[in-house]
Amino acid sequence: MKYIPVNLETDRLKFRLITKSDFEAWLPFFSPDLNRHFLFLDADKTALELCNFWFEKCLLRYEENRGGLNALIDKKTGKMIGQCGILVQNMDNEPRLEVGYSILPSHRNKGYATEAAIAAKNYAFKNEFDKDFNHTVVSMLHIDNYGSEKVAIANGMTLEKTFTDFGDNRFHVYSQSRDEWLKTL
Repeated sequence: MKYIPVNLETDRLKFRLITKSDFEAWLPFFSPDLNRHFLFLDADKTALELCNFWFEKCLLRYEENRGGLNALIDKKTGKMIGQCGILVQNMDNEPRLEVGYSILPSHRNKGYATEAAIAAKNYAFKNEFDKDFNHTVVSMLHIDNYGSEKVAIANGMTLEKTFTDFGDNRFHVYSQSRDEWLKTL
């Protein structure tokens, strides 16, 4: 599976493929209305329906070699605390290589998203996945998602542009080039 971090670990986290057995652990992610807004999810759907949609999309990405999110496992507890990975996305009609991250509400504000995003970005550059994407890695986020914006900045990315997709959804794209990344080593 291309673009998927394999055997990646940080000080506190292990990355592994998402499986259907993660469904119950991930279900609370869809309870807060905030996540629905930031991810442009249908507010009329139940948490169960949204979680089904999310898992179908994640597993389809794996099958189609379009990258995907990994389950983030807390090394101390062995429990899933979030998801992070490398995704091939279409942003403003251009294929981009994205570091995506989402943390369960009970584990936010503990630095997990930043820790995971930095590891995923470094993995992408070290494995030269960026070469097919103008030697750049990005994070795309809802313009009001200040928590994700802080993570992107902590991950060494800067605001590249803001765009509106076909559904009038507004996004910021934060990016880092290979040259900028090399300067941090």
